[in-house]
Amino acid sequence: MRCMFYLLFLAIVISLSACAGTKVVRNSMPGLDISGKKIWVLVDENRLYSDFTVGLDSVWREFASSNKMEIEYTYNTALTLHPVSPAALFESCGDSYLLRSFVSGSSKTQTTDASGMVYGGATVEYTSTMYSCKTQQVVWKMVLTADGSFPAYSQRKLVSGIFDDFKTNSILKE
Repeated sequence: MRCMFYLLFLAIVISLSACAGTKVVRNSMPGLDISGKKIWVLVDENRLYSDFTVGLDSVWREFASSNKMEIEYTYNTALTLHPVSPAALFESCGDSYLLRSFVSGSSKTQTTDASGMVYGGATVEYTSTMYSCKTQQVVWKMVLTADGSFPAYSQRKLVSGIFDDFKTNSILKE
């Protein structure tokens, strides 16, 4: 009985640790400073993963407000006939920055433990790229993998991960 309890506990711990992790891979230009600049956020919806991007504007506005940053938010739905392109935004954003995000992948995992119990999780991967509006060159890029079981949680992890990176790497000074 004790062994069965231990195996069940171990299966729960493994499944929770597999689901709870957030992985970030990032890179930026040395000396990048976006303090005092407006960020033009462009989110492209992928029809297969629309639940991970729909409503993302409210999360962006919340984090921008709490970090005293001005944003201009644009959302391209997957079925739009005339999506806003980065080139169109480059004409408007002047000496600011354009940050483009989209869901680049999602997966579900399923494993069976020693007792035959099925457990698993899901992940979602976001790719975010920031360009200088002046030069139209990439100045920052991040790929964030988060728990994909709850879209609202994944959205918050995306935006909080971006702001955490900005602060940790002194890209956005307080």
